Amino acid sequence: MFLDLHLKSGAAGDFCGEFRRPSPLDIGRHLRYQAGVPLPAETTGRHPLHGSPWRRTIALLWHRIAVAPWDRIDARNKGQSHVGDLTSRQAAIVTVITTCLMLITLRFVVMDSDVQEHLANGLESLVHQFAPKLYVATLRAHSLWVHLAWITGCITVYLLIPAVVLHALFGLKLREIYLMPCDYFKKLPIYALLFLPVGLTVVAAASQPDFQLQYPFYTGLHLWDQLTWELAYAAQFFALEFFFRGFILRGLSAEMGASAVLAMAMPYCMLHYGKPLPECLGSIAAGTVLGILAMDTKSIWGGVTIHVAVAWSMDAAALVQKSGRPHF
Repeated sequence: MFLDLHLKSGAAGDFCGEFRRPSPLDIGRHLRYQAGVPLPAETTGRHPLHGSPWRRTIALLWHRIAVAPWDRIDARNKGQSHVGDLTSRQAAIVTVITTCLMLITLRFVVMDSDVQEHLANGLESLVHQFAPKLYVATLRAHSLWVHLAWITGCITVYLLIPAVVLHALFGLKLREIYLMPCDYFKKLPIYALLFLPVGLTVVAAASQPDFQLQYPFYTGLHLWDQLTWELAYAAQFFALEFFFRGFILRGLSAEMGASAVLAMAMPYCMLHYGKPLPECLGSIAAGTVLGILAMDTKSIWGGVTIHVAVAWSMDAAALVQKSGRPHF
């Protein structure tokens, strides 16, 4: 089974360890820079440091947050002959084709308002047929069902179909596609630090007309439907992280190494077209940073946490500014 964790006695910690498969072509790994080896204090790992203490400090920080993770990712992934059951080239081709088809489906089916309306009307017809006592209440929540139709479509193209591809073609297990919470709690302070500037930006932008025009996507009439929406919204972001930071990065990892992050950042930025300009520009940095974190830690859960926290804070800030809180 795709979700089979293959638990072994005393081997729970192996989930976050190396999941590389033997590669007869990986003959040059010992020649690559090994970022995991302790480095002398006076070097960045590649070049001696010269200049003022500030310059040395900045260079060491750059090494820790950018150079070392990038090299660890390359050392672990780049040049591997296979990703699961597919060769590295086959995996890249399947990943790119699937990604393009999913994004086309997202644009022309999932985001089609007529499709969303049809799905919502279909649900209401089923309720009318099988639970007529709930029909009036269901009609009142029509807007919620339309939004949940969009959520369902997103989960389908971001999660369900890619998961089938990973299982049927790649033959990968759960732990091999960045779904295990490897060192998640140990790295929570890092994720909180990454969220802090974004959270402050959200507070500052909440009063802007463009922001209030875009958010929140849905304002509930009652507590239950607002909570239903926010939970569904969070599930959508889990699916999105799985697609961009799990499926795409894992599929391109052997062929491109850490450079897969750069390839992923382009469609991720394009996904934000139509949103406020600062958010669109910020998606470039966010996509790159979250991609590096996912490949370096072999887990998408940091990205899920940051994304959900940002989304919920944006909704809350917009509701407060517009005085559009649900009538509890």
